[in-house]
Amino acid sequence: MSGLSIILAVVLLVAVFCWLTGYRLPMRRRRSPELRSGGSVTRATRQQLMRLVNGNRAVADRLVERVRSQNPDRSEQWCWEKAIYDIERDRRA
Repeated sequence: MSGLSIILAVVLLVAVFCWLTGYRLPMRRRRSPELRSGGSVTRATRQQLMRLVNGNRAVADRLVERVRSQNPDRSEQWCWEKAIYDIERDRRA
């Protein structure tokens, strides 16, 4: 076997192992400026979402980002309020 085919075989084995075990490389996520500075979201809305996620900023960011990606035409305030609504709805169910 040539050197290239050995390297390709090793890469393939590592890829299959990672796929089977579900391993993912840690990736740094860029936060949008609105999430860092608060943007046009009222303080009360930010505090309400943070209270619902027990102060976990990563969870709040992820929820708002998901809503924003599903509704790109909506305002930042609407996305935060929708994330709050979704949490409250899911907890009632």
